[in-house]
Amino acid sequence: MKDLLLEGTFVSIDVETTGFNEEDAQIIEIATVRVEGGIITERFSTLVNPGHFLPERITRLTGITNAMLVGKPNIYQVMPQVLKFIGDSLIVGHNVKKDLAFIDRVYRDMYNKRFKHPHICTLSLAKRVLPNMKSYSLKDLADYFGIGYKRVHRALDDAETTAYLFIELLKLLWNHMGIGNYLEIKKLSKA
Repeated sequence: MKDLLLEGTFVSIDVETTGFNEEDAQIIEIATVRVEGGIITERFSTLVNPGHFLPERITRLTGITNAMLVGKPNIYQVMPQVLKFIGDSLIVGHNVKKDLAFIDRVYRDMYNKRFKHPHICTLSLAKRVLPNMKSYSLKDLADYFGIGYKRVHRALDDAETTAYLFIELLKLLWNHMGIGNYLEIKKLSKA
């Protein structure tokens, strides 16, 4: 991963869940978007049946209803497809540690080991690159960069928006600081 990320490949990921605690909430939607050379080349998205009714607040937040989840696969059926899609690509997400915590729990159930993968958080990176923003929500950052979006709190739309946000952050870093590879950007996002 010595190469410029702006010219390379990464996968943007987002999950929607039944709650916010990764130890007891379930994934209800997962999406991944592959970006190659700054262009989205592939998408994967699916609703996931959590095995129980959704809390009303989650339906209000996401627009996902219980009826939409009837007949959908469970997360254990979906995870092999997600892992194949990710492959050895860098994972990018907005507050990505939360998304990865949900994936890790399922991964541990399935493979009896932790899910460890190179990743960068656009939330942390944006806070470092744009220190004077009032809000670092995905919506506010998309508005700042003029990135169009359809719906917030839907996995595919959020994964796509995050991919475009990461591209904009990469452009800023390269043009203003000469920073462009994974290790430099990972270090900056943690600083």
